Amino acid sequence: EKKIGELKVQLFSMISHEFRTPLSVILLSCQLLREILIELIDEKELKNLYRIQSSAKLMNHLLTDILTLTRAEAGELDYKPQLINVENFCLNLLEDVQMFSRTTHTIKFIKHGQFFRANLDEKLLYSILSNLLLNAIKYSSPGGKIYLFLNAQQDATIFQVIDEGIGISPEEQVRLYEPYYRSENVEGIVGTGLGLPIVKKCVDRHQGEIFVESKVGVGTTFTVKIPIQQQS
Repeated sequence: EKKIGELKVQLFSMISHEFRTPLSVILLSCQLLREILIELIDEKELKNLYRIQSSAKLMNHLLTDILTLTRAEAGELDYKPQLINVENFCLNLLEDVQMFSRTTHTIKFIKHGQFFRANLDEKLLYSILSNLLLNAIKYSSPGGKIYLFLNAQQDATIFQVIDEGIGISPEEQVRLYEPYYRSENVEGIVGTGLGLPIVKKCVDRHQGEIFVESKVGVGTTFTVKIPIQQQS
């Protein structure tokens, strides 16, 4: 089983590398084209270019998710905490999410507390919050409100992602972190069932906790609590 796990990591690492090379070319070409064309044509006419860019970024995000889950299952998920400004991290993350999801949703960031510098793994934290926000977007009506709360306490950093979407039944909440599992009420909404299992693995790697409160047809709140680790 250990050998199979190692082989899976090697396989998905190779696949991820091979896909990321052309994706990087696509993203760089889109950026260069945008810089050339933005002064020549109306920005509304650049929508197809933005569509290519956002699709490439979503593919890159999916590759990262698959590799993260594979490494976690094999016990090889890297954990490299460093002191970061969590408020700035959240603001930059929201820019990324709105860019590659091209969402019409309103995402509001609200902060509390005073301890905005914390020792966290940036890559794992990015996986946690980006997946929660993308799920909130995916399972909410167009134009719906989504909130990202940051509560920077002395002993823990707490994040909350709140949406007014389709919600999750109590019976299905117990299976949320199973890979590839999707709730019955997702209907025709496209998804992989990887997001929440990855979130759970990344939270566990921080020795944190994740909680969910949800009501069908009303919305969902995910709360992630990560204890403060002293910088080594």
